[in-house]
Amino acid sequence: MKKKARPGCVPSVTFQKETHCGRIYVTVTMDHQGKPFEIFVRFGKAGHCGAAVFDGLTRILSYGLRSGLDPREAVKALGGIGCNYGKDTCMNAVSEALREVLDEAGATAAGHLGLRGPGAK
Repeated sequence: MKKKARPGCVPSVTFQKETHCGRIYVTVTMDHQGKPFEIFVRFGKAGHCGAAVFDGLTRILSYGLRSGLDPREAVKALGGIGCNYGKDTCMNAVSEALREVLDEAGATAAGHLGLRGPGAK
C-alpha cells in the first residue's frame, strides 16, 4: 500500500503521560476523516537514549498509519510491553494515547473531532 502524502496542516491532540522514564508527551495527528495519521513522542527531559529510540519508533509507526496500518493493531502491539521498572512504560503510554484518540473519535460526530483530552468534562 502506498503512503499517503502529508497535508500542510493536520489536527492533533497531545497527551501528557507519566512513565517510569519520566513525563512524556504523545501527540497524535489525524487525517481529514479523523483517523490517526502520525504519532510523535517527546520526553520531558531531552538528551537520553529513549528519545532517539522513540524518534525511530514513531517514524515507523507514522509510516504504517499513513500506509493503511489499522491503528487498533498498533495499540495491541504496543500495549503491555513492560521493562525492568514495571508496566508503566513509555510503550504503554503511546498505546494508551492512541487508544484514547480512537475511543474519542468513535464517540464523536462525523466531521467533528471534538477531542478534549484526558480529564476533560
